Amino acid sequence: MKNKSLIIMTGILTLTIAACNNKTQEEASLNTTTTQSLGSGSIAFVSERNDNDNEIYLMNLADQRVIRVTTNTGNDLAPRFNLDGNKLLFNSRRSVAHGHNRPEIYRIEFPAKTVERMTTTATTDENQRGAWYPDDNSIIWQRGTYFPTGYLRFIKMDVTSKAETVLYDTGSKLHAAPAISPADANALVFQSNKDVATTFPSRLYKMNLTTSTVTNFVWPDNGDATAGGSDIDPRWSHDGQYIAFASARNGGDDYRHIYVVKADGSELTQITTGDFSDSSPDFSPDGEEIVFQSDRDGQEYSINIVNIQTKAVRAVGEGRTPVWSANNLSELGY
Repeated sequence: MKNKSLIIMTGILTLTIAACNNKTQEEASLNTTTTQSLGSGSIAFVSERNDNDNEIYLMNLADQRVIRVTTNTGNDLAPRFNLDGNKLLFNSRRSVAHGHNRPEIYRIEFPAKTVERMTTTATTDENQRGAWYPDDNSIIWQRGTYFPTGYLRFIKMDVTSKAETVLYDTGSKLHAAPAISPADANALVFQSNKDVATTFPSRLYKMNLTTSTVTNFVWPDNGDATAGGSDIDPRWSHDGQYIAFASARNGGDDYRHIYVVKADGSELTQITTGDFSDSSPDFSPDGEEIVFQSDRDGQEYSINIVNIQTKAVRAVGEGRTPVWSANNLSELGY
């Protein structure tokens, strides 16, 4: 992107990205299958459409206008909006800024478009999959590595002081994809292999951050942690009443589908079907639809939206790990 200005403040890197006047660099075709409105608000997603690096993009659902948000040497991945949809976390391997090639957590604030590096890790740990607390004053993410010996734990950070707290660490287990309830900052849902001897499958768990109590969540009916494919990518609805996740429990390990369940574990419902691998769900702000990534459109990664009630799926276009904001591109400064 053009017109970047770099400001160094008390050791924290803040990057202000000015609006780009050249639309050939800032906007890109999403190759959508329709010219009609796909909904309201916007989605952030990851794509490597313009170079070999994964970058963050924004798409206006009303007219499918797409803006490239990041331009770096190194992959920018795992975007996550706050509840108001005007702040975005992501992890990046921008090695020029880091002095290493491991991912660190960044945040973008809209409409100012300021980008701030949140983590600085001197060890071989990787910081990934950040998520917001409902008051925006704190974030949570996974720190560690998937590679042998696999070891991931959860870290909480105060976004003002940058003070870190270890929230959950049980040694050589893979605790991943943390998500805090928008309705209760003490309610955490995550995926983990904590009750199996191998790396997979992952199961879902809920944790009360006040009591540190961890409980199994929507395991397969037989209660065997090793039975069936993994349950992954848990996400809360905006009102904190439901959780969406992806599971291979009915896919014979070959296919993965989107499920929705009430926060108390009742009313488990399979939302998508077919010989596809669907994952990375995120609720629409009104809770009526879910955006997700899939291979159902003949691409390795494509973005789709499903209506929770009718289960009708409509294609959006190429991209991965989509997240939904109630704000349109104009409201986000584009």
